[in-house]
Amino acid sequence: MEKTFQIGEIARFFDLAPSTLRYWEECGILAPDKNKENQYRTYSVSDLMAISDAVFYKSLGLPLKQIRDMEQTTPGQHRELLEEKMGELVALQEQVRLRMEKLRCHLAAIDEVERLRTRPYAIEDIDTECIVSFDLIEQDKLRQYIGNPYLYSRVQHSCCLQQEHRGLTVPTEQLDQFPPEQILWQNCGGTYAACLMREEHTQPYKNNLQQLAHIQKSYRTGAVISRFLLCAREDGELYDFYKTFVEVFPKERDGQAEPQYSIFLKEN
Repeated sequence: MEKTFQIGEIARFFDLAPSTLRYWEECGILAPDKNKENQYRTYSVSDLMAISDAVFYKSLGLPLKQIRDMEQTTPGQHRELLEEKMGELVALQEQVRLRMEKLRCHLAAIDEVERLRTRPYAIEDIDTECIVSFDLIEQDKLRQYIGNPYLYSRVQHSCCLQQEHRGLTVPTEQLDQFPPEQILWQNCGGTYAACLMREEHTQPYKNNLQQLAHIQKSYRTGAVISRFLLCAREDGELYDFYKTFVEVFPKERDGQAEPQYSIFLKEN
């Protein structure tokens, strides 16, 4: 006589809830025998095979309706179904990759805030080549910002910090996609001092750009380029943190020509 199993035994064996087995029965995946007197289910070896197949196909991400119909599909239909599932997983894998990349960028921004705190400023290579104007109603640029908030940049000049222009960093090879009036700044070479800028998130938007005075003790200054890092709370206040690059030149000497500034500012 063929060995049979009760629902509790099957549930423990496959690490499934009894309610899951009952639901699979409702969906037509299983059809166990039932005792006519008490309606208790009894599962055969064949049922074990059906459950094993269902667990396998479920692990591939197939819905129960497709699992139920698997025995009715041809090899070609099997291939079509599984290739479709493979395509979904490849797309999901790309989504996960992009999410991990964004997480790494955000973690790097946090690390950069902590690194910049350790000194008033330091001479560093600027990490951008071009900045174009940015308005929140520009949908394409807004998508770029959402994809990578570190692209958000601010362009100022040390002689008139109140004149501020907001933009997005773009690669040099994309610059021909923008009309000249949208180009706020281009890197023409030069030397930059990097520091941490912290600005209050609410009006009047106070910041610590007075630290330029420390730089101006040793250098003349030109363009001020700020790259957004993150928004976070500190000492009970909400701040936007920026990595700010200040264009610096040696102190002027007699007869020395004025330096070529790397900034292009729109006229108000």
